[in-house]
Amino acid sequence: MSRKRKILIVEDNEPFRQNTRELLEFHQFDVITAENGQEALEMGAVFEPDLILSDIKMPVMNGFKMLRHLRRKKLFPHSRFVFLSGYSERKSIQAALKLGADDYIVKPFTEEELVSKLKRLLGILIFPLFQINDIAQVILIPGWTY
Repeated sequence: MSRKRKILIVEDNEPFRQNTRELLEFHQFDVITAENGQEALEMGAVFEPDLILSDIKMPVMNGFKMLRHLRRKKLFPHSRFVFLSGYSERKSIQAALKLGADDYIVKPFTEEELVSKLKRLLGILIFPLFQINDIAQVILIPGWTY
């Protein structure tokens, strides 16, 4: 049996933070939460998360500053980092990815969108295995090596 993947949620809105926690725990993730970037840095040192899911706009230390600090100090080098934000402007998304975020999810989001992206980033099988007879059509792209 594989171990539960550890996720650190960094979000200042308590109801949103707790709802997201419950959703991820339902999907068998081990979850802890922090209400700002500074608290996340302190908790992450003990928890050693596989993935950090962070809002951008927070008091004390925002998500951009936290990610910048993580990358500069090489803290949690194996942790994936995903922004979960209401900012949907292209420049916010580009800035997040340029800083080193692995993905960016815009609020509001669906349960399927969140869980499938996190599982993909963590290398967890998303789709059930199937036999070749179950495939209706296979599309081969010219020039690709299979």
